[in-house]
Amino acid sequence: MNPLLSYIIEVLSTLGICLGLFAFLHPYLRRILVDLCGTEDRAAFWTVYSKILLVGLPVLISLSYHPQARSSEDLFFELVSRLSGNLIGFLFALVGLGLIVTFFALFAPRAGGIT
Repeated sequence: MNPLLSYIIEVLSTLGICLGLFAFLHPYLRRILVDLCGTEDRAAFWTVYSKILLVGLPVLISLSYHPQARSSEDLFFELVSRLSGNLIGFLFALVGLGLIVTFFALFAPRAGGIT
């Protein structure tokens, strides 16, 4: 397999998986953000911010990939290893986002005076 082709496969695979995971999380995240932010416009901003974080970080990590393997079998396992590292980046971003949302869910003032 061509090193350039493996690079493109790795970046596009990361992008596709992260977009799919964000699409799965989007409706749940949106409801939480509307509740926390109080308006649709604020929630829309934080939804876009979350998408950039959850998709952009793993894709940014994937751009640092430089194929080293020479055989097709080694290249396959190198791609799988790099892809798993990129998804760990997604999980770190998700945990960070979860901590931020949890903080604001616990301490942000709510409509009606409930804290």
